[in-house]
Amino acid sequence: MKDLIRNLLSIRQKRKTAPVGPLPPVGAAILRGTVKMKVTHPVPRELWDWLVLSGWRNVPVKNDRRSYQWLPDAALKELLDADPAQRNQAHARVLAQSKADA
Repeated sequence: MKDLIRNLLSIRQKRKTAPVGPLPPVGAAILRGTVKMKVTHPVPRELWDWLVLSGWRNVPVKNDRRSYQWLPDAALKELLDADPAQRNQAHARVLAQSKADA
């Protein structure tokens, strides 16, 4: 009901980017805009720092009801395996997979 009222009155407020959180544990989800990725492997600090700079954040709320485009489970593994010099290209491929599935 609140959702309908917010839509009718055009009083929606765009959410701010979530603050940078700690390293996400295996099984958690991280998000970037409307794209969500499951953490399937332990994330090293160096990769997490890079992901944060690329716009990825921990999910800011416990019960997130917004809809997201999920990346394949192998997406994080692809970023883990990528050479740091080639990580931007691997990231672009991973994000392209989400857009191709949409």
